[in-house]
Amino acid sequence: MSAAVETYRDDVEATYAVDFSRGQEPIKARSRLPEYRRRGAAPTRVSGMHSRRNKRWTWGSGRGARVLNTRAFAGAVAFAIASVASSVLGVTIDMKTIGNPGNANYANGFGGVNYVYQMGTYEVSNQQYTDFLSAIGSSDPYSLYSTSMATDVNGGINRTGATGSYAYSVKSGFANEPVTFASWYNAARFANWLHNGQTNDPASLETGSYLMPNAASAQVLTRSPNATFVIPTMNEWFKGGFHSGGLSQIDYKIYATDNNTQPTAAVSNTALANRANFNQATAGSTGPLPIGSFTNSLSSYGLYEMMGNVSEMTETAQAVNVNRSYTMSGAWNTTASNLASQFSLGFSNPLYSGTAAKTSALGFRLAKVEPVPEPGTIALAGVGLAGLGGIEWSRRRKAKARLAG
Repeated sequence: MSAAVETYRDDVEATYAVDFSRGQEPIKARSRLPEYRRRGAAPTRVSGMHSRRNKRWTWGSGRGARVLNTRAFAGAVAFAIASVASSVLGVTIDMKTIGNPGNANYANGFGGVNYVYQMGTYEVSNQQYTDFLSAIGSSDPYSLYSTSMATDVNGGINRTGATGSYAYSVKSGFANEPVTFASWYNAARFANWLHNGQTNDPASLETGSYLMPNAASAQVLTRSPNATFVIPTMNEWFKGGFHSGGLSQIDYKIYATDNNTQPTAAVSNTALANRANFNQATAGSTGPLPIGSFTNSLSSYGLYEMMGNVSEMTETAQAVNVNRSYTMSGAWNTTASNLASQFSLGFSNPLYSGTAAKTSALGFRLAKVEPVPEPGTIALAGVGLAGLGGIEWSRRRKAKARLAG
């Protein structure tokens, strides 16, 4: 082979190597030099750029690359914003989706829910409630804090300072234990705070998921139509704890540990299946354990400590006294017999708690629901969809007319 041909091939090789590192072949070079082409299989097209843009994440030139690079950049920005928002807001409530909408009630009339919603995976913790107090409670006009949180052996939050400059901190070793000595209205205001974006404005505690009444009222409240974070209703709690999937009346477990046998009362070896923190006389329980302790005693939907630890508030009032709500779960000091009669699937002696109650055995977890659209919003959405449909119909009609002409 002549030296001129060798020089020609070397130039092609060098140019190809440079351009290949940029991820595409120049059109002019390819048309001018017949030997300038991709190594390996022939391209699927013979016109336009031959580009190796078959990867999801790519950086380079060319229209396809620009589109993919824009998507990648937008995704990275969205992730960064979400991460920043999460860290700024501070309190994150881990949730599990409760599906199977339209399931039947159990024989006692509870558990049927005809919509998908979410339930807190855990009871609200001392750390989460402390973050709430720190954001909103410098003056504490709504008595969100109880001194028993500091003085009682099972309280988990300290407070220092005076009105207008209160400061809050978690007691050592109590961060992950469920908050206690919080009332029903405290829980409702915590839900409002989350609903309104965790602001520092005390006024945000009075509206949102719940419209708080005047100070003289003590009745159990009903959530607003636009509610998001809420105290679960009896039906929502009952389904999250006892329902095992499906739509039939028989699709429930007797205990909220996904089991038909009463759990073993325990404060140690909590990783064993079907255990719970109750019955202090035999188990030696002296108070709540950290949330998430009973790793193999979850409800069918994956919720922790739905049996024992602390009794949990609901949004459902007692029929004969609207100042009291059903409480569920059972607590660290609940006896075995009371767990069966008051908190199991077929409870014969349900327990209620007043909205002002604050004890070492009472806590709460939250649910999250989708706001109910207002009629005007639904109407506007319908008009918008109809308009889009009309525009598309008109576009197609004009296209057909052009083809016919």
